[in-house]
Amino acid sequence: MALVEVRPIEKKKWHGKTGKDSFARPVVVEALINVRTNTYDTGLTEEDKERLQKLTGFDLSNTYVKGVPHPFWSSQGQVKLPNGTKIFDTNKPLDEIAIKMLKASELVANSLKEYEEGKFPFATHVIFDEREEVQIKASKISIKKEAIIESAKLSRAKKVELIRIIANKSVRNQSDEWVEVELDKILEAQPEKVLNMIKANKAETTIHAMILEGLEKNVLRKEGTSIYYFDDQLGYDIQSTINYFKDPSNQKLKAEIIEKLK
Repeated sequence: MALVEVRPIEKKKWHGKTGKDSFARPVVVEALINVRTNTYDTGLTEEDKERLQKLTGFDLSNTYVKGVPHPFWSSQGQVKLPNGTKIFDTNKPLDEIAIKMLKASELVANSLKEYEEGKFPFATHVIFDEREEVQIKASKISIKKEAIIESAKLSRAKKVELIRIIANKSVRNQSDEWVEVELDKILEAQPEKVLNMIKANKAETTIHAMILEGLEKNVLRKEGTSIYYFDDQLGYDIQSTINYFKDPSNQKLKAEIIEKLK
């Protein structure tokens, strides 16, 4: 048998409950109408359609007629996904049709990897592949290990900058032990972000941390996304402000702000 699992995606709810204890209602997924082609997104190729029509006797065409329910997709073609795992056997024609339609829906991520890459922002469920999940977990463990190793090589000043940027906390005047505890928190929660920051441009990281500290201490101010020093606009967002301070002609002002932050 070719078994396929479709699982709900665990998302934080106001009630804090997950899994079978969650109040989440079942989701009904159906072939949606493609506004560009004015047809149903069934997920079936022409060959699939012909083969499965013969096996089931249903009209599996993707033809859409406004105001007229489709004989299959508007009724038997709908799939109810519970707040729990649902297993499909794709050796069964109707289950094969269901999985192909689910793969064409924006409500069902085709894999955990693609969901985590942001390819299915509206997904409520995911098609589960145990081998893929093991690979993802192994990758996350590897990233965390690398982040721990690389962060241990950093100077205290660089650790302080990382904490400032990722957690937006000021630990400049705290003890070394305090810095390590805060660093450990972000390594546990966001190891990939820590690793990316370590590998980023070091000069930009230092300026980024300076800007955030300047905003906290009211040396700089923010209006919308724009950043100002008194009435002078330095940039329309963080990155453009970083670029401003990287400019050799603005080093005097940069030194002035650093002095005010001491």
